Amino acid sequence: MGKNTGFLEFEKESPPLRPVKERVRDFQEYDTFFAEEEMQRQASRCMDCGVPFCHMGCPLGNMIPDWNDLVYRGHWKEALAALHSTNNFPEFTGRICPAPCEDTCVLNEHYTLDADEKLKKVNAVTIEEIEKHIAERGWSEGWIKPQPPEERTNKLIAVVGSGPAGLAAAQQLRRAGHIVTVFEKDDRIGGLLVYGIPDFKLEKNIVSRRVEQLRAEGVKFQTGVHVGVDFSVKELRKGFDAILLATGAQHARKLLVEGSDLEGVHYAMNYLPQRNRDVAGDFIPEEEKIECESKSVVILGGGFTAADCLGNLNRQGADPEIHQFELIDMEPRPTPVHEEADPDCRANILTESITDNGKGRVKSLQAVSVEWKLEAGRMKMQRVPGSEFTVSTDLVFLAMGFLGPNLDGLLEELGVRLNVFGGDESRSAEEVKKMLRNAQPMFTIYSDENFMTSEDGVFVAGDANRGASIVVWAIWEGRESARCIDRYLMGTTQLPTTPQAEELV
Repeated sequence: MGKNTGFLEFEKESPPLRPVKERVRDFQEYDTFFAEEEMQRQASRCMDCGVPFCHMGCPLGNMIPDWNDLVYRGHWKEALAALHSTNNFPEFTGRICPAPCEDTCVLNEHYTLDADEKLKKVNAVTIEEIEKHIAERGWSEGWIKPQPPEERTNKLIAVVGSGPAGLAAAQQLRRAGHIVTVFEKDDRIGGLLVYGIPDFKLEKNIVSRRVEQLRAEGVKFQTGVHVGVDFSVKELRKGFDAILLATGAQHARKLLVEGSDLEGVHYAMNYLPQRNRDVAGDFIPEEEKIECESKSVVILGGGFTAADCLGNLNRQGADPEIHQFELIDMEPRPTPVHEEADPDCRANILTESITDNGKGRVKSLQAVSVEWKLEAGRMKMQRVPGSEFTVSTDLVFLAMGFLGPNLDGLLEELGVRLNVFGGDESRSAEEVKKMLRNAQPMFTIYSDENFMTSEDGVFVAGDANRGASIVVWAIWEGRESARCIDRYLMGTTQLPTTPQAEELV
């Protein structure tokens, strides 16, 4: 497998990012690419583990050692086939996945001696970069082509939502021979890939070329259709043999403090789609534009959504002294955009109020440091006396996570039950709406081990099923739900499974 001593001979390297001064002036991807020889050298670092934990650390069950070896030997087309056998969209995961595979790489546990004979940690294989390079080689060589089904079943399936879960499911179901229609409420296909992830992390032509592949395979797309609002659930039920809900989890956590409704306080998922539309050249009415140039900003939240806000702010010319506060005992996750502005990042910060400037706009944010202690098996928060502080700001962006799927007409009319975290029984959409008036529990659409909801023939996948998560889990859920839908309709299925699926089903 690969080069037996590769991990000892070569250091882990990733392609350099574009220079900060250059990349903050545009919205192109900040990553660059290595030459083929360098990628082969990096692939040679894979050490042929007896137990490949990278394979098990990836929700998709990607056969990582296999395609590392193929890349090392220069067999790129075969590497692409191995990669596609478990992952429909490796060019997405190669760019925006947090790479749990690299966290579980056995090399993370190894040390070697440096030139001074001191112990030096051996870093993980650069799995995500290799994955991206394989996919891009496939596109540039013309190896990635539509794969329409050889046989047709005439079974009609509706997929509601066109994010990675919906697209993965649609492709799998179409290749099984079914007639698949994807409904998307926005004007472009891609869900959060298009209207959540910024272009500097994932340029939209990367998404659109996959969409065109699915279209060529026979998947039908209907944009601007909000099922349950302008397309009735009755029509949906009547017109399709099975329905997959891949609507995501966009019900944002609210900031329940005085002043949270002031002008200048914005949810991240109102800001990010607007930025992507602006980059795409769409018309944004002046009264709706969120202007950030030269303005002071506070971001509340420490995850990827908060970082996406930060990257956009850097490119809009916001005041470089940006504050990013995280409530929990964890520093905001460092990303390339943090190198661009060096924001004031702090953990264990609780926002207590936002002050009005006297004209209905934000003037400042009042906060306090907190400590977390384990009491009776649960983490409890305590204010640190005397740690109160105030930050002057023009804008506050709320990137504090998501509670669950939007509770619009779709879920209510379908009658699907919901799981509330910490509860012991499923609830209706109306019951959860009532709970949200006084609390902020996390919730998902109920499903059994076959991804079927409480309603026969209605399935769920992705964030709507498991809660807000990462792209590899979304693709895995899309693939697995497709397998279950195929079996539901046909009595059996030939769609592939993964080790994780075998444990669940």
